[in-house]
Amino acid sequence: MKSTTLILFSGLPGSGKTTLARMVAQHWRIPLFGKDRLQSALRKYGLADRATADGYYLMLNLAEEQLNLDLSVVLDAVFPRAEFRSTARDLAQQAGAEFRAIYCYCSNETLWQERMRTRQHYVPDWTPVDWGEVERLRTFFQPWDSQTTLLIDTVNDLSENFRLILRWLRAGAEAA
Repeated sequence: MKSTTLILFSGLPGSGKTTLARMVAQHWRIPLFGKDRLQSALRKYGLADRATADGYYLMLNLAEEQLNLDLSVVLDAVFPRAEFRSTARDLAQQAGAEFRAIYCYCSNETLWQERMRTRQHYVPDWTPVDWGEVERLRTFFQPWDSQTTLLIDTVNDLSENFRLILRWLRAGAEAA
């Protein structure tokens, strides 16, 4: 990755997006803003409830600052609706940065449910949602455009998915 890039990881809870987002941020040594972490801090200090969109607004504001400093940034959130996705895309465009969206999903529902039960907790003071929340989010999750978004099935090997993402990010920067 050579140019300034806003890398957006999206997917339903338990799809593997946070694991991959953290790997990318660490590999490129760039900031990572996760909606759950921001929402947890807002809730901890009585500034927002768990189920508000405040974490998205804060995350996008922080991303804008990084892009305006000519720094790449990784965003990690469900991004179920097109509004926040288009806001992120617009922020990248206004900053002259590349926008790369990655949608993570798990095609094996039994495996996905097991991952939901045993997943790692990255955010202090935050209880991950359960399968019922996945089912609720599914009802209004808007699909990504497969022509402009990298679709990652997390049933596949983690290291292979990571290599695929890095190749895709490098190819985008080289095409710019």
